[in-house]
Amino acid sequence: MKKIFIYFLILFFFCNCTPKIFKGLEASDKKRIDKSELFPFVVDTTLMYNMQIQHKESDFSGILLIKSVENQSVRMIFTSVFGLTVFDFEFNETEFKVNNCIEILQKKKILNLFKKDFRALFSYHLPKSFEAKVYTKEQTPVGYKIKTLDGKAYFLTHERQLKKIEMPAIITSLNIDYQDYKDNLPEHILISHPGLKFNMQLERITE
Repeated sequence: MKKIFIYFLILFFFCNCTPKIFKGLEASDKKRIDKSELFPFVVDTTLMYNMQIQHKESDFSGILLIKSVENQSVRMIFTSVFGLTVFDFEFNETEFKVNNCIEILQKKKILNLFKKDFRALFSYHLPKSFEAKVYTKEQTPVGYKIKTLDGKAYFLTHERQLKKIEMPAIITSLNIDYQDYKDNLPEHILISHPGLKFNMQLERITE
């Protein structure tokens, strides 16, 4: 009985403590908000990023092309420096289509990881409106704790820009950092899975 009580206290502590991403902010009640209030990364033109993928001791570099297509979808094509198409994905809020992918990546666990990452990158894992617990303080970033279609997520915004997304998990915990905005678009994006030692770094290519 004593052990059960201790486990309950531990569970209560972790469920009610403020996430580190919201350090310095104060929690308020839940409220219903629209997705637009999170200022999600939206693509309405063709974008290009230098992309580097790091997994443990391995590195892989190339060019990532991002463009909007029909049915409110995004298409992402990653090409190596040698001209090889590494992957070609097309997705929206309900679908994730693999147009092309090199054989080494054609594993269910890997494709599911890309699906989770890229859906979160464009906030496709969120409905149009939802309930969120809000964390805020005067003249500081605003945080949102949300239940998404892909699990629990924390969003941090500041000055009408989406700054960070965190999706905690035992192994596949996901962090996304949007940095150095220019013309309402992030110049640098870092997508990381600390537990897997897997990172993707994007640096925008402009003329």
